[in-house]
Amino acid sequence: MNPNATNPQDNQTSYSINQNLKLPVLLDDISLPQELPPIVLLAFTRPDLLQEVLPAIAQQTLHPSQILAFIDGPRNEKDQLLIDQCISLLTEFSHTIPVKIIKQPHNLGCDAHAIWALTETFSHYPAAIYLEDDTIPHPYFYDRMCRLLEAYRHFTQVFSITAYANFPSEIRELISEDFMVSRRIFALGLATWADRWQNLNLADYPQGYNPFGHFYKIPATIQTKYTIINQFFIEAENKKDWVITLTLAALYQGYIHITPMVSLVHNIGFGHSQAKTYNTGTEPSWANAHSDPSACPNKLPSSLELIKPLADYFDGVELAKHLESSQSLWLSPSGIWYLLGKYSGWGSRVAFLKLFFSRILILIRRWRSGKPI
Repeated sequence: MNPNATNPQDNQTSYSINQNLKLPVLLDDISLPQELPPIVLLAFTRPDLLQEVLPAIAQQTLHPSQILAFIDGPRNEKDQLLIDQCISLLTEFSHTIPVKIIKQPHNLGCDAHAIWALTETFSHYPAAIYLEDDTIPHPYFYDRMCRLLEAYRHFTQVFSITAYANFPSEIRELISEDFMVSRRIFALGLATWADRWQNLNLADYPQGYNPFGHFYKIPATIQTKYTIINQFFIEAENKKDWVITLTLAALYQGYIHITPMVSLVHNIGFGHSQAKTYNTGTEPSWANAHSDPSACPNKLPSSLELIKPLADYFDGVELAKHLESSQSLWLSPSGIWYLLGKYSGWGSRVAFLKLFFSRILILIRRWRSGKPI
């Protein structure tokens, strides 16, 4: 572990850990809450996908008591036609499960709309389960998510539960339980509590907000390495990604997340023309690699500590090599200065200087074109 790395748990947190709480062992032993949490369903211009998601919700082994369907406002007339189709599907589906439709009069954009929808939900409900219109829940999805919310309700260091399995392949054999403790957040089936969401207060921060300041200051681990590169492009190109912003905000506060080893959902949005990302081509091999329609995971982690491979920080050489793997990534003068100060070993410094000078032409072109560096 790199002694110079920033430990997220060293940052100020608003939660307190009750040492007297006994960790749950089996999800089947957890009673359902008296009031079931709503499903927050985001829909927009993909009625063709929504009409596949709704029947899957109807086929849950445990039916939700209510769906809160949030629909962003149109960007143009074509959007309005597709939105109207979504509203028609949701209205018809309300005969199966009650649906409350919340429409935006103007377009917020998918990132701002997601944050607004969850913020609005948590002003009325203590917990909720989030789905998007391209995420098909498997039959045990709602039951498992409800029980997980109840199991970890008093463990306030747990920020979220996810239904999507995505983990470094090298750790698979190290985990015998059906769930793992993680530092990553996935929005493909996400559950959390109002107190945790309100603690981060994302609605009051600009999109793309990074509490660490810059991408190169994010603690580098096997789980955060892709978040670091994603955040570079958010900062360099003024892009938006609410899940990356949420991930960093939770990481900064020292939160952890509970994720399954087998997905309780299946994403069908890859290659769709209306998708924000991955809107061309075929589905990546990793996307649904761990998806299993019959999955009913039960065994919970025996500890809320990260396993060592997930907790260990990269050294400078590892981080420089990873950054170099992204061909469009470059380091600013302030970035290289920070990294040279943080990683004092000569091997690390040589690796960062090599990266800096190999991409310096990108830096010069940006400076000449008036783009920020």
